[in-house]
Amino acid sequence: MNLDLFGSRPKTDPKRVAEVKQWVAEVFRLGPDVSVMVTELRCTEPGCPPLETVIAVLDQPGKPRQFKIHKAIAEVTFADVLQVAKQ
Repeated sequence: MNLDLFGSRPKTDPKRVAEVKQWVAEVFRLGPDVSVMVTELRCTEPGCPPLETVIAVLDQPGKPRQFKIHKAIAEVTFADVLQVAKQ
């Protein structure tokens, strides 16, 4: 018997995560020494889609830039990354 007590979901495809990170590096013109984190989280805010993608750009010590895309990582497009860069 397999009990899923924590409501886990399938793992995100690492290739897809790498693709989104590459888009972020390209759009924000980041150097190879800048870390980018891409994480899929459950959104618990009212009216929010069930999953969102959170992007963190760690280019300034102690001052990460964070962006949210209200889609699962699998659904994020290059256009979505361009849109958050305009914010």
